[in-house]
Amino acid sequence: MSESRFEVEVKIPIEEAEQLRVNLLEIGARKLNTETQIDAYYDHPCRSFPDTDEAIRIRTRQHHPDHHQVIMDDRPLNELTYKGPKVDPLSKTRIELSVGLDDSREAGIILTQLGFKAIAEVTKIRSFYVIRDITVSIDDVIDVGLFLELERVVDGENQIIPAREDIFEVVRELGLNPEESIRDSYLEMYLGKNPL
Repeated sequence: MSESRFEVEVKIPIEEAEQLRVNLLEIGARKLNTETQIDAYYDHPCRSFPDTDEAIRIRTRQHHPDHHQVIMDDRPLNELTYKGPKVDPLSKTRIELSVGLDDSREAGIILTQLGFKAIAEVTKIRSFYVIRDITVSIDDVIDVGLFLELERVVDGENQIIPAREDIFEVVRELGLNPEESIRDSYLEMYLGKNPL
């Protein structure tokens, strides 16, 4: 059986971002870019993704203009992503698969033609940092709140716990408590405040 790629993710609600930005630089994080992400989520025509703990989304990125920023990577501006059920009780770790898209609008039409139902659009302004191959973002999620998110992508289940512990160590270095992490997705929190 081939190994799967997992996104090991820890998310912590925060009250304010400015001191956290200073703390990130003090522990050696490198500031990258800031972007707005618009995530359109869909539900499956034959099963309920909220019940199966899965998600499918189309993401559109808009980079904020800043001549001094470093773009995080060469990810496409539009992408289709599948997220599998969470597999770790202490983090939001799950299989994540993504493909780039030329046209997010056309992709949405394809999904709805196949019977998928558009359920929500979640928008966030995300400032990226990187430290010890952990991607860190400060996320201002519209109609949801402010969060610190840390993640590392690993190739196989045997790497999940070491990656999670590395992330928890960065959380502690920032003066935060790993036990305050939450496993709800932004979609779940958005729908909790904005029911269908």
